[in-house]
Amino acid sequence: MSKIKAAGATGIAAALSAYCFVQNRLLTVDNYKVECKNLPQSFEGVKILHISDLHKKRYGDGFNNLINVCQVCDPDYIFFTGDLFSRSEENLTPKLVLMRRLMKLAPVYYVMGNHETDAAVKSEALNYKLEAEGVHILRNSYERIYRGGDYINIYGAELSMDYYRSADGIGYRGLKKADREALQRLMGEPDHEKCCILLAHNPFPFREYAEWGADLVFSGHCHGGVIRLPIAGGLLSPERRFFPEYTKGVYEGYGSCMVVSAGLGKFRLNNPSQLICAYLTGK
Repeated sequence: MSKIKAAGATGIAAALSAYCFVQNRLLTVDNYKVECKNLPQSFEGVKILHISDLHKKRYGDGFNNLINVCQVCDPDYIFFTGDLFSRSEENLTPKLVLMRRLMKLAPVYYVMGNHETDAAVKSEALNYKLEAEGVHILRNSYERIYRGGDYINIYGAELSMDYYRSADGIGYRGLKKADREALQRLMGEPDHEKCCILLAHNPFPFREYAEWGADLVFSGHCHGGVIRLPIAGGLLSPERRFFPEYTKGVYEGYGSCMVVSAGLGKFRLNNPSQLICAYLTGK
């Protein structure tokens, strides 16, 4: 009997290992129709490809598999909401190659995440090269996207590390809180007469983003909650908090809307890597 039990346990362990192996290599594309206040008619139906949290994950040589999927999506614009690399990575040349290839598909707008912020020297060197390739890097700044004689304002929020980690650099207690005034100091007052889209790696200050003036937010950071449970959703945030409020999908509230990507990298279970195609509508 003990041999049978041992064989059964071995079989279950092998099945779970195989399931995890497959889960961490799946790549899904989710399509969302996203309402955005103040959206000009000329931007109706515009397709945004939302990418986030790549970290160390590779999808074929030169990211060929990832690029092939992005190409099929045929986006008008690409929004990359941070953690293009992990803080421990040394060779960032492949990431430059990836962004160069994405730029051939559509204009790329990029904000840094906590990993880039925590590796400032590497980030600055990479950003210099990315800007030379034409990537639009938004560092508490904004640009206008023109289309059909009208335009929208696209902002990028870059939060310091004390929003992600406590002052001692070790734990996650007493994290700095974003509020409307803090966002104004970082990015200034938005033009409330025009559509304002905000790229922000951290999704947790959704209410504060809306109060600041964001009509639509694109975010990531939570990796879909790492492990997704039926009904309950994402289990864990990078700050070691259970059942975080925003992990994956479209959230509406506070007179705004937020699209959160489950991202591409890191370990995950019942939570495949995700690309998002967001179709904008003002209706």
